[in-house]
Amino acid sequence: MLDGKKVIVTGGGSGIGRATCVLAAAEGADVAVADINPGTAAETVSMVEKQGVKAILIEMDTSKKADAERMAAEAVDAFGTIDGLVCCAIKLVPGKLEDLPEADWDMVMDIGLKGYFLCAQAAGRVMLAKGSGAIVFVSSIGGMQTYPLAGAYSICKSGAIMLSKLFGVEWGGRGVRANTVSPGQVRTPMTEAMFQDPEIAAGRAAVVPMGRVATPEDIAEGCVFLLSERARYITAANLPIDGGQVESKMIHTPGRNWGGRKIEYRTD
Repeated sequence: MLDGKKVIVTGGGSGIGRATCVLAAAEGADVAVADINPGTAAETVSMVEKQGVKAILIEMDTSKKADAERMAAEAVDAFGTIDGLVCCAIKLVPGKLEDLPEADWDMVMDIGLKGYFLCAQAAGRVMLAKGSGAIVFVSSIGGMQTYPLAGAYSICKSGAIMLSKLFGVEWGGRGVRANTVSPGQVRTPMTEAMFQDPEIAAGRAAVVPMGRVATPEDIAEGCVFLLSERARYITAANLPIDGGQVESKMIHTPGRNWGGRKIEYRTD
């Protein structure tokens, strides 16, 4: 799907970002692995190179304008151009809103919203100059509905969806598409500690109509599709990849069926 394409993935050192790097490489793309952690990013670079394509490591802080501009410049120096960008970098800092420190709010928003803007702006200028390209933001179903006690996370992810729509509308007529994927529950290094609790793991799987939480590879499939020419007429869209969770609220709501009998809800 991506033969010969040149793609940047921020947050590429682990989780969804790493899975997207590896799948993009398997589909023929050269990949710039951008991450604040050079150790995990180097591991991803090695995984990408095993697919027989070119990979580079870009150590960066996505919330810094200078780093975003350097990211684009290093990708162009290495590959000659930029065809796609996937923004995955994020931090989750839980907390009650009444107690949330300003520094925690700023960290999440700077990485997951301001950082998406800066990276898309920098890479997008290269794409606009040649009249083609694709941008994918990794948001969350937490940006489509409230995620209580997760600090600024829901606000940040909701903003990412709207930001993608703006890029998609403003740039779509100039050949650059922008879309969002919104994962549901995914087992990644960021969430692994929670899933180590068997009760939580089972309970989270039970509320998903498809009966399981996602893998990073499940989400990467959506990212790579939206980067590809198969999505050539899709822009300013949000693709939930959640096993049906965000649309399933009513099946978890006690009630009666049309015959008046109490509905029995099962989670097995």
